[in-house]
Amino acid sequence: MNFLKQSNLALGLLLCVLIGLMVNVSRGKSSSTVENNAMQDVGSLDRRISLLEQRFYSLETSINRLQQFIASQRTPVQQPGTSTQELILVREDIQRLGLRLTEIECGLLKLDERTAKPVRVSRRNDAATSVDPCRLNPDMPLRLSSRP
Repeated sequence: MNFLKQSNLALGLLLCVLIGLMVNVSRGKSSSTVENNAMQDVGSLDRRISLLEQRFYSLETSINRLQQFIASQRTPVQQPGTSTQELILVREDIQRLGLRLTEIECGLLKLDERTAKPVRVSRRNDAATSVDPCRLNPDMPLRLSSRP
């Protein structure tokens, strides 16, 4: 990348020098005598400009080739991989945490059934329609699995 910056800087500096030289030539031309004007015809100026354009084009193409070569020589940065064993362990941990969360939710529902007696009486009347296993037997002690 540093090489690209240096080459672009050198190209810019070269352009400035050429523009400066052209300005000096045009100033000298305007202040020179009529004989100098007659010596330089439009055809020779056109040829010189064409040569400069060809040189700039060749410089540009060589810089582009260098940039492509440098880009092709870079080794791609490899991302750190995750092994399948690590993925399996993470999945098992997530499953254990989900089970633990379900047990805790069930415990909260049992606690709710124990503390809300009026609601519990009305729910017992609707026991035939209740399908939540955590609310069916609220007096049963809560047993949580071991910690994940």
